[in-house]
Amino acid sequence: MPTQSQSVERCWVTVVGWSPMAVVNTLWAACEQGIVPQRVVLLASPNNPSIQQSVDTVKRYLSALLPEFGVENPSITHYAIDEDDLLGFKDKLVQVLEEESEHARELVLDVTAGRKYMSAFGLSQGLRTDLKLEKVYYNHLFEQRYIDMPHPLIPRHEQQLHDLKKLLGG
Repeated sequence: MPTQSQSVERCWVTVVGWSPMAVVNTLWAACEQGIVPQRVVLLASPNNPSIQQSVDTVKRYLSALLPEFGVENPSITHYAIDEDDLLGFKDKLVQVLEEESEHARELVLDVTAGRKYMSAFGLSQGLRTDLKLEKVYYNHLFEQRYIDMPHPLIPRHEQQLHDLKKLLGG
């Protein structure tokens, strides 16, 4: 399993919130398009039992999913954030992205899950030219009734994976 100090082809960074499938489904859709990470970094609040349950669910899904796309031993790391500290979150996100960019050839940021300000800070990082951000993903789910369903069970016309970096001309 790669450690932070070892180089990987692609690292995926995301926030885990109330819906673990928001994280899983975005990564799953990207894998289907050939964007497969060897390392996944999850940012989540340790003080909320529901969020910790989401983290556990995400880890279980990704540990089963990534080998199906050729990553036999994915590295899945979890960093604590304080979801009530806006500037602290921004600082942690910047720190994680900068550290991971030193060890990954490609870096992907998923801004689908988490609170609105987290997505906004993530998008602002996507506009930086000094990071090796390959993609900034947002998975748009058109029907809320599919919010907790696994990706293959959601009709394709009910979701769309967007690369916000590309949409913004980055």
